Amino acid sequence: MIHLPPGPKAACLSLFAVLPFAVPGCDRVSERMEITQTRDISTYEAKPKLNAYPQERFGDERLRWETPPGWAQAERSQMRPVNLTFGPNKEGECYLAMLPGGAGGVLANVNRWRKQMGQTEMTEEELAKLPKKTLMGIQGVYVTVDGAYTSVGATEAKPDHRMLGIVASLGEAGLFVKMVGPKALVEANTAAFDQFVASLSLRTPQQ
Repeated sequence: MIHLPPGPKAACLSLFAVLPFAVPGCDRVSERMEITQTRDISTYEAKPKLNAYPQERFGDERLRWETPPGWAQAERSQMRPVNLTFGPNKEGECYLAMLPGGAGGVLANVNRWRKQMGQTEMTEEELAKLPKKTLMGIQGVYVTVDGAYTSVGATEAKPDHRMLGIVASLGEAGLFVKMVGPKALVEANTAAFDQFVASLSLRTPQQ
């Protein structure tokens, strides 16, 4: 018996295993049928990676990181190739995002985060005074915001939250790390955030 890891290939084989028992109840097709329908693949659509390691299923397969103790992997996507949760009820989240076009620039993203926390926008002069941190070898702006957090799509704000983040520019792309959760929980995991950020890197072709 061949054991396959769960995934599209295993699902297809399971389907084929059932088909022989279902076919006798159907009329045999006596004529060859030509399939003419096609679908254009979007240039933004990622190619599936079967039997890949978890870090390779989404995003750049060269991306490397270390998950801090007590943190857990959450569902990833093309926009969030690294997505982690922490806290007793997974009420804290931390993720890496890479967006083409820079998503409007550093100031626009910082102000978008501040708006999520119920805070007013800052100016270019105020932005220039923010501390800097290195993200994957690139100097970025380090953001700390306290307030009532409204996540994307939510209708109610969660009070007494804190957001930590780094916004950096990688050519024409934007590179972001963001952590948010109840203020006390984020304070307790700030060192873990720094550890996670320091671990982010890209494999060299030889690795």
